[in-house]
Parts: sequence; C-alpha cells; structure tokens
Amino acid sequence: MSASPSVSVVMPVRDGERFLGEAVESVLGQTLADLELIVVDDGSTDGTPALLAGLARRDDRVRVLTQAAGGLTAALNAGCALARAPLIARMDADDVASPDRLERQASRLDERPDVALLGGGIVLVDERGREFDREPGRVVPDLSRRNEVVHGTVVMRADAFRALGGYRLDQAEDYDLWLRFDERHGIAALPEPVIRYRFHPGQFSVTRLERQALGSLCVRAAARDRRAGRPDPLDGVERLDAEVAARLRVPREEVDRCVVEDAVQWAATLRRVGREAEADALLDAAARVPGAPPRRALARRARLLLLKRAARHGRVRESARQLAGWARP
Repeated sequence: MSASPSVSVVMPVRDGERFLGEAVESVLGQTLADLELIVVDDGSTDGTPALLAGLARRDDRVRVLTQAAGGLTAALNAGCALARAPLIARMDADDVASPDRLERQASRLDERPDVALLGGGIVLVDERGREFDREPGRVVPDLSRRNEVVHGTVVMRADAFRALGGYRLDQAEDYDLWLRFDERHGIAALPEPVIRYRFHPGQFSVTRLERQALGSLCVRAAARDRRAGRPDPLDGVERLDAEVAARLRVPREEVDRCVVEDAVQWAATLRRVGREAEADALLDAAARVPGAPPRRALARRARLLLLKRAARHGRVRESARQLAGWARP
C-alpha cells in the first residue's frame, strides 16, 4: 500500500456482515487502485470483525479501526482522521461502488479545482441487488430546500473537510457538512451513477421521518443565520431536538409538512419495490400528522410520483399503468 494514496475511502459499519464483503470488494476492485480503505467497526457484535480481519490480511490497502459503539458521526470523524490521501471518499457498508467510480470522480476534481465536494448519481437496488430505479446526480446541487447530495456518493478534499471541522451533530450530519462546504467552496455532482444504493424494507416510520425532518430544518436554519453574518447557532451542539429547533425558530408546522412530504416520497418507492403493506402503513401514519391532507390525497400523490418517475426513465408500460391508477377517483 502506498504511504500517501490518491484516495482514502472511509466506510463505517456496525453489524453489517451481510453486505460488507460485496461493498469492500467493490472498493478494492476500483480502476483507480492507489487507494486505502478505512473501515471503522463501530461496536459490531456479529461476524463483521472476523470478516474485516480476513479482508485486511488479504489486502494491505484495508485498514480496520475498531471502537466501542459511538454512533455514525463519531465513526465518520474517526475514519476521516486516519485518512492519508488528499481526497476522502465516503462509502456505506451495504452499497456497491461502480468499478470506475473513484477514477471518474478524482478526474473531475482534477479538472475543477474550485470544487471541494463532488457527489454522483445512484442506482437504487433492493436487498437482493436488483435494480428498480435510478436517480441522476444534480450537476449543481441546490441545498436551499433539501439535501440533494447522497452521502455515500461523496468525494471531498481532505484539507477543506478538516478546515471545516469535520462532521458534527447526531442527525443530518451530512447535510450540515454540505451546507458548510457550500459556504466556502464549490460543490457539484456527476450525473452518472457512482454507486448501487441499497434500499432496505422496514427502515421507514413517521417517527424516523420526523427526526430526519427536524434535523434538516435545523441545519438549514443555521445555514441561513451564518449567511446573514450571525454566529453559527450550532457551534457546540451535538444533539438536535425540539429545544434546538425552537431556538432556531423552526415552526412545528414546517416539521409536520416535511414529514408528510417525505412519507409520500418513500411510500412511492415502497410501492415500486412491491412493499404495498409498508407503503399503506406509512401513508396511514402520515395522514394522522396534524395538518396532513386526507389519506386518499396522499395515496394519489404517491401514485403521481411513480408516474413521473416512470415517464422520466422511459418506462412506457409502467407509465400507462400508473396513469390509469392515478386517474381513478
């Protein structure tokens, strides 16, 4: 392994033995071979430690850091602190990198010295690895209303990352970091896919969506304060909660609106992979959120999203089927 590789790939994992081997192999098989893979084992109790030990023995580019369970943000910062390359790439332990992902992203960053953070598109796959949709990367991400950069697609300049102080917060840690990058540097994304992003059933609930919405709204509010020349209201904050949201003047009604909007988005995706019962349960719960439209209206919104996605990707038969369903009262 090179003493100063071109790219450091940071991959946190906890109890991820099912997909970890495939994720690691997709990194080690990159066309840009001058890399190190830093895997942070965040308190795994399954077969992950043994699997990592075997991978590290086989390929000296694999570096394993084992620590007590401390959460994603702590694991990310620990892994990034060990990075020796000028570029840090993020990778999740259940995703699969395209074979030339790092080569394409490093080349684009060479061409664009003004860009310090580069994302990419994704291919969405189910637990068996079967593709069911694609989302292109936003060439010029607009972070003002939502997080348009998928965390696991990112390659960032290590010096810029460290100058910003790394990750922070117990949620929306990626969105918060992108917003801080955007205030000082250029951010961009390749439109083409760079990873196969694995979609897991059972990972969505209104409670979880509420937590995510609260985090996103808080980091956006903090970014607005910084851009207005005020001190960063999240300095020293580790956990985002209702008290922090109140200090940032985040209305409860806005949290509820985001929860409903996200529930519709994910319900559409669940229907796309045949998880009808989970989609129905999510819409049922969303309809009970204060101020939410009726359940039937939410279901029609989800179907309309599926129609738009199918049309965008040229899936003619699916478009016709979704149109017929959406047109029904």
